[in-house]
Amino acid sequence: MTPIPVPGLTAEARAQHAERMRAQLADFWGKPLRGIPYGMDLLRTMYITVTAQDLTLDGAMYYLGLCENNAAAYRASDVWVAPHSMGQRIAEHPFLTGDSIRVGNLEDVAPARDGLAYFPTPIHFDDLHPLYGLAWHMEGTGDDLTVDFETITATRLITTRLPPMLAATTPMPRTAYCPNGLTTLRGDLLNGYSNPAHFGAPEPATILALLLSFWDLRLPTAASDDPDASDEDIVDVPQHTAQGTKPTTRRRKGRRPARAPRKRRIRIIHEPAHTPATTSQPRPTDDTTSQPRPTDDTTGPNWKDDTLRWEVKQKYQNRCPNPHQHRAIIEAGGECPPVRVPVRAHVNGPKGRDLDPRRAVRIVPDRHTPHP
Repeated sequence: MTPIPVPGLTAEARAQHAERMRAQLADFWGKPLRGIPYGMDLLRTMYITVTAQDLTLDGAMYYLGLCENNAAAYRASDVWVAPHSMGQRIAEHPFLTGDSIRVGNLEDVAPARDGLAYFPTPIHFDDLHPLYGLAWHMEGTGDDLTVDFETITATRLITTRLPPMLAATTPMPRTAYCPNGLTTLRGDLLNGYSNPAHFGAPEPATILALLLSFWDLRLPTAASDDPDASDEDIVDVPQHTAQGTKPTTRRRKGRRPARAPRKRRIRIIHEPAHTPATTSQPRPTDDTTSQPRPTDDTTGPNWKDDTLRWEVKQKYQNRCPNPHQHRAIIEAGGECPPVRVPVRAHVNGPKGRDLDPRRAVRIVPDRHTPHP
């Protein structure tokens, strides 16, 4: 299996990738294929994994309505591009690591009624598929508020854990991403649509915690057009459609030229402004810095500003033989046996700093770890 290409480092490239995800998910839920959208096939499979029965007529009509609502929400969604480090910070957020969370009023904390967050570096959990996106859709207000949450993963991973018969009879789209977990919150009732284990998806409570963690990390909720006063950049990209965004130049004489594609506003979250204070690096003791500093001192510069260089006398190290394809191989169920390669003695630490003679480091390679 080929890995999903990671968009370029430019904000515009990541914004275009996020817009393509939004448009393809809107088509997934709303665009019919032989009269039925792809989303209906996925919902039918999710229903079977829970009940071991096929959809009834009433159930089919309910799920068709759900597909229509999801498609409309994606067409109107605000889109955010998360920083590369946000996936890891969400996985370590207190909402996910604590025993319980307090939901509160979702209408007050949600950054938009319909939203999609794209993660260039996905959220990884040990036993789940990597999550490349989180989405939410709100209907009603007050006591009648209903919120639908979705987790989004690579389409090629959806059928890998399904029973063989279901995997063979579930048509999947040819797009890179697809929902793998759906949850609805009505009042105090949280309901899931499938057996999460078969889709590598989080439990309904975990999906809710994921969204609340993202909303908490990307505060403030209002983005300003002033780049100096905002924690987000606004990038206008052509609105993606099923036929693409490239305008045609061929036209007959006398006809109007094709209109320029519509633009969509994509929000790029800044990296430094969304690092919570609780996850900052602890300050080292006086045996690792040039100037002794108490460990409980929270004033002054970060410890990285005081770090000196140190010598590493390592001669050999275990390295992955496929560093560029390592993640794709592991996600596909393969292995990367490490190879032992010679590494010259070198110096680590910020360039231009003095050497710390008290700090002697020798890394002992772990033969069981495939990473470098």
